[in-house]
Amino acid sequence: MAEVILKEVSKRYKKSDQLSVKKISLEIKDKEFMVFVGPSGCGKSTTLRMIAGLEQVTEGGIYIGDKLVNDVPPKNRDIAMVFQNYALYPNMDVYENMAFGMWIRKVEKYVIESTVKSAARTLEIEHLLERKPSALSGGQRQRVALGRAIVRKPQVFLMDEPLSNLDAKLRVQMREEIIGLHRRLETTFIYVTHDQIEAMTMGTRICVMKDGIIQQVDTPENIYNSPANQFVASFIGSPPMNFLPGKIIEKKSGCFFDTKRFALPISQDLNEPLAAGNFIDRAIVMGIRPEHIVQKRDMETGSAVKAKVRFTELVGADRFVHLETGDYRFTMRATSHERFGDDSELEIVFKPEHMNFFHPETGVAVR
Repeated sequence: MAEVILKEVSKRYKKSDQLSVKKISLEIKDKEFMVFVGPSGCGKSTTLRMIAGLEQVTEGGIYIGDKLVNDVPPKNRDIAMVFQNYALYPNMDVYENMAFGMWIRKVEKYVIESTVKSAARTLEIEHLLERKPSALSGGQRQRVALGRAIVRKPQVFLMDEPLSNLDAKLRVQMREEIIGLHRRLETTFIYVTHDQIEAMTMGTRICVMKDGIIQQVDTPENIYNSPANQFVASFIGSPPMNFLPGKIIEKKSGCFFDTKRFALPISQDLNEPLAAGNFIDRAIVMGIRPEHIVQKRDMETGSAVKAKVRFTELVGADRFVHLETGDYRFTMRATSHERFGDDSELEIVFKPEHMNFFHPETGVAVR
C-alpha cells in the first residue's frame, strides 16, 4: 500500500493561458479515504486524472509511495480507476470484464479464476458472472466496475464520481458498500464527487476545492464545525450556513455582533481573537448553521430576536423554517412534528458558542 503526495502540482491546458489546477500540495496517507469535493470546474477530476496519469502534470510532482510518477505510464502506477460511466466492455460478460486486465498481464488461469470469484463474492455478484453488461442494472454495473478494480490489487483506488448515474436510494446503498470495501481492503482510496453529502459520509478526510485551489483539508467534523472560509462554510452543509453582515461592538459585559436591527452576544472564547484581529467596530460576516438557531422557549438564556416565518420545507424528520427580520433572511432547522404558520412570528436565539466569523472581503474565518 502507499501514500500519495502532491507537491506544488499545477495543470494548464494548451488552449488556455489559465491554470485549471494551481500549485496544490497535499499528502494523502496510506490506507486513507480522501474525498475531493467542490463545484463543477474546480479542478478535482483533473487532479485525480493527473494522479492516474491520464493528464500530464504541467508543474510540480506527484509521488505514489516514495516514487515520482510524473513520467510513469498509467499501467505502471499500480493504481485502479473506477469511472463515472463504468467503462465496461459490452461484448464481454461480467467474468470476462473483471478478468480482462489479468489476461493482458498473462496471469495464470487458476489465479484469474480464484481472484475474480473472490472479488465477486465480496461484491455479491457471483450470480451475475455470465451476464453481459446490457442485462445488468446500474447498481450491478457499478459493482462490476468495482470488481474489475479490486482484482488488480492496486496500491491506490481512484474513483471519479462513480455514483452520479444512480438513483438516490441506490446511491445510499453503494456508499455503504464502498465504505465497507475500503475497510476490508485497507487500501488508499481517492474519491471525487460534487456531492457534499457523499463527501461528509464517506471520507476519512475531505479536500474542498474551488477554482483549482485547495480551500481546506480536514476531517468531515472539523470542516463542518470550523470551516476555513466562507466558501467552505456555504458549500458544506444542507441547508447551507446562514450569513449575516454586521460589525463587532464591545460592551462592559463582552463583545456583541451588531446588525443595527439587533445585537447578539458572542461567546467569551471569541472575544480575544476578534479583538486581536482588530475587528472591534469593523465590518464582519457572522455565519451560523440552521440547527444552531432555536426558539426562545428551548433556551434558558440568550438574547431573543423576533422573526417572521416566510415559508417552511418538510424534509423527512426535519422541517426547514425560512425566517426574516427586516432585510435579514435565514433558515432554522426544526423537527417535522412542529408546525409554523406563514407570516407567524417567533422569538429565536442564535447560540453564541456556534457562531462563526469571516472577514467581509477575503472570506477567511476569524479564529
